[in-house]
Amino acid sequence: MARFSNGSTHQRRRALAVADLAAVDPDSLRALAFRRRTGPVEVLAEALGMPIAVAEDIAVIAKSYQPHTTITAAADEAVDRLVRTLGGYDERTANRIALLVQACDATATLVANTLAGLAGPPVPKTRRVAPDGTTVEVDLTDTPFGAGPHACPGRLHALALADGLVQAARAG
Repeated sequence: MARFSNGSTHQRRRALAVADLAAVDPDSLRALAFRRRTGPVEVLAEALGMPIAVAEDIAVIAKSYQPHTTITAAADEAVDRLVRTLGGYDERTANRIALLVQACDATATLVANTLAGLAGPPVPKTRRVAPDGTTVEVDLTDTPFGAGPHACPGRLHALALADGLVQAARAG
């Protein structure tokens, strides 16, 4: 997936994610989130033309997504199910899964924080591996969607999705 690559590989993989996101108008995503009143993964999956049932497997995968977390057999099995559902072992499928995984906890936290009146980014820091192999933590306080070539391509979508869910929650 794009997030864990650099150079031309990153550019090629990121282009796949950008193309998928370009097919979803953020305002339509906001409206869908308001109407559906489900979790962010279900809404984004539906907007991308995927079955909303993928959300269950995405939640399992999200727990093993970060490099510092343990990859479990349950996560591997969830990936296998999603790959069969979404089209096979290729970069496009991997990046579609990544879009949903990245929307899972971060967007849910953004919604929860907004409803609770809490400020700050939903993901306060991220980790990168330096060329020498050491892990570097990056503070996201001032750049909650990242910066540079690895900035989140779904920033507008995430904000629209969260806004629709917040509006739905407040409307009761």
